[in-house]
Amino acid sequence: MKYNYSDFYCVAKVDDIDAIMEVIEDARLFLKEEGNGQWQDGYPDRCDLLNDIKNERLFVIKDETNTIAAVCAITYYEEDYSHLYEGKWKSDYDYCVMHRVAVRRNKRNQGFGKKLFEVFIDVAKIEGYHSLRIDTHKNNKQMLHLFELFGFEYCGKAILKPNKDRVVYEKII
Repeated sequence: MKYNYSDFYCVAKVDDIDAIMEVIEDARLFLKEEGNGQWQDGYPDRCDLLNDIKNERLFVIKDETNTIAAVCAITYYEEDYSHLYEGKWKSDYDYCVMHRVAVRRNKRNQGFGKKLFEVFIDVAKIEGYHSLRIDTHKNNKQMLHLFELFGFEYCGKAILKPNKDRVVYEKII
């Protein structure tokens, strides 16, 4: 493995799936409570996450008790980013994408969201990427705050399958 697991993150294992699903369900409920329709259609589901694990693309952060506190998937490409219906990307570089970002309910506001973005940047650098791209629902205030905090710039809007309108951001590193 090429990632620095000894610090604060690691690639998820199949044995982690139940704990990961707890984190995802916590995030799904939080989004619903916030009036955000994101993730209310069952995405991401267990199969999505197991596929990420199989491809060694799902990363977890554990807390001081060795419990999974946060999770994200980091991939190399997003087909739905090929055509923005509003705006344009900052670069034509190959890029990494972060998806399925979630923090356990009792770990919110403790820096775990920030740590996920640090993982995103670390993985991109290790893999030699200079562009980071990400999307979210226009009402996802927590994610939009993290985008701003980490210097991501608004690039426009994309439609993610199936028919999900998202705002997209990019950061050059």
